[in-house]
Amino acid sequence: MENARDPSVAAIFQPDGGPPRALLVAGCCGNVGFGKLGQLARILARHGVPVIALDLSPAVDQVAARLAEQFAPRVSPAEIEAITRAIIPIRGGIADIPAELKIGLVFEAVPESLAVKKPLYAAIRARDPEALIFSATSGFTTRHLFDGLEGADRCGVLHPFFPHLTNKLWELPEQGAVTGAATLKQIKAFLGRAGMTLISVGDVPSFAADRLFCGMMLEAVRIHESTGLTPAQIDDACKQLLGTSPFFVHNLIRGANGLSAHCMELMREEVDSTLYAIPDAWKPYIADPGKQWPYERGQKCPPEGLAVVRARMFGMLFALTARMLAHKIVAADALNYLAEKALAFRDGPPALIAALGLEQAAALTRAFLVEQRITRADEVAPLDVFSRTGLGEHVGWDSIYVGRSVSGGVGLLSLKRSTLGHTLLAEFGRAVDALQADPAVEAIVVAPDGHYNRDFGHGADIGAFVPVLGKRDAALALIQGWKAALAKLRAGKPTVAAIVGRALGGGMELASSCHARIAGDGAVIAQPEPTVGVIPGLGGCHLLHRSSAPEHYAALNELLLTGKSINAARARELGLVSAVVPVRDLPRASGEYALALARGTAPLPPFRTGPAEVAVDRDVDPRNEQGVVLDAELRDLLARTIQDANALDVDAASALEEQRAADSLCQSAARVGVTAMSRGKPPVFEHPLA
Repeated sequence: MENARDPSVAAIFQPDGGPPRALLVAGCCGNVGFGKLGQLARILARHGVPVIALDLSPAVDQVAARLAEQFAPRVSPAEIEAITRAIIPIRGGIADIPAELKIGLVFEAVPESLAVKKPLYAAIRARDPEALIFSATSGFTTRHLFDGLEGADRCGVLHPFFPHLTNKLWELPEQGAVTGAATLKQIKAFLGRAGMTLISVGDVPSFAADRLFCGMMLEAVRIHESTGLTPAQIDDACKQLLGTSPFFVHNLIRGANGLSAHCMELMREEVDSTLYAIPDAWKPYIADPGKQWPYERGQKCPPEGLAVVRARMFGMLFALTARMLAHKIVAADALNYLAEKALAFRDGPPALIAALGLEQAAALTRAFLVEQRITRADEVAPLDVFSRTGLGEHVGWDSIYVGRSVSGGVGLLSLKRSTLGHTLLAEFGRAVDALQADPAVEAIVVAPDGHYNRDFGHGADIGAFVPVLGKRDAALALIQGWKAALAKLRAGKPTVAAIVGRALGGGMELASSCHARIAGDGAVIAQPEPTVGVIPGLGGCHLLHRSSAPEHYAALNELLLTGKSINAARARELGLVSAVVPVRDLPRASGEYALALARGTAPLPPFRTGPAEVAVDRDVDPRNEQGVVLDAELRDLLARTIQDANALDVDAASALEEQRAADSLCQSAARVGVTAMSRGKPPVFEHPLA
């Protein structure tokens, strides 16, 4: 067994140093059980851990073959063979598991019935007293499930998200849960080392993300029933406002209507309010798991309908958010992350509230509660939380995307999102101001927070470009607003970007706006704007050159013109980063480097503020790394901007770059590139390079 290299695996599956104990997936033929069987088996296959696939269905004999089919497009044949070899299918119950197989961890995904679940737990505990037992329930609390069970402290809930074979996000009830501290530590270490993201939530019926997802669907149905807008029209409005489509998703997942309604019923048990009332129009779809909403794709929501959907959907989501934050079911940044990563929101409700303004958000929600005659409104939507002090010890309204802390003279700005957007950069600018004004801070480090975000940055939120395409004044205002936040990084105390993972596009421009950069090994750097059909607008056209030496200008030009990536070692050769260190050493090394810059024991990296002649060879590779042929008009604009910006002093260059970036957002390449990226497809530009 190889898990001697991984103590987090050994602690659960080989705690006594003997033969490895098994993972048991109970209910492995259902959607959740099957997906997590494959995901967890893939993690454990290289450690020699046996995986028991348990189900009453005869289909259990085919789970290994089904997984091999699912994995085939993206997993090597050798790895698939290792995964399937580890799986032991058993049709039956706990008594049918061979006695010689000891169980280390149980992942339970059986039907949502305590009459089914509790006897299963009792049988497991009688057989394997030390096993950890975790349920995939979407509604029951740990107290519902495990109260009275011996060893309840070794039990808990792991609430996963669709698609279950690949999604690495889980909600983990901690506050008020029966799960013991030692068990929480073990499961966090195991899944965290495996690259999973665990979000701490309260031990309440119906979890945080479900409350948003199911509440969104409930209000969508009520809008449909009361206004006559079709499901597709409401989805069109939700897509514009939120980035997600409730009816389409519910049509996609069999039984989703029943699950969403059950979530609302559980919440009504908390507070008997009409906010959670099930409308008659929904009931046939709840009763019949296979029934789908009538849906004509491509229908557009009329403007007057869009206003109605905005007022009611925002009111519903803000009300649900208020209760969760006031009752500490989940922290604001965690709820926001769940909405964006699990539910495909463009911006989570906490970010929407912060962007709208706390007073305006409270007024909108209050109007919704009154107009919809919501009973017990103060209980279901405690709007006092929409204030600067309303979150108490929870994450504040200015820390949804950017965390701020101070330790040993170093101020740390922790990025909780990998893409740049309006709310993130507004928070970022305020956070920089606060650290620049703090007398306890000598220097500032910018880094991903390592929990919600493990890459330095993936660039700009593509959705922010859509409203300004072809609108030069609006495009220029967007670029200038974003750049104003980044310009604060060179305005005072030394700033160091700690680059880990990927620093792409706007993420690399943020890093380039700092006085210095230090990278973790394995980091990847790129300016992939040509694939999006735009030019860098936040400094990329000249800051790279100003940090480098003339002999490297040609390589930097090619980097910008093609959008191709380089690794950290190459970035060090080009002068873009000052050092490359092991990732585990990056937090310490970046802090020490920042203090050395502040105290004068290390020199600031060279940075040219004046003009220089930069000749640009346009005849580099016409394709990006993925083979996409790039746009000729955009390349010409980018090449001219690199030359012209570098020929000016730094402030004039920045102003010129802003103008040219706004021009690029009005070219056909931007329309093609942004549209293609938002659809997840490669662009086909109108003016392809030869």
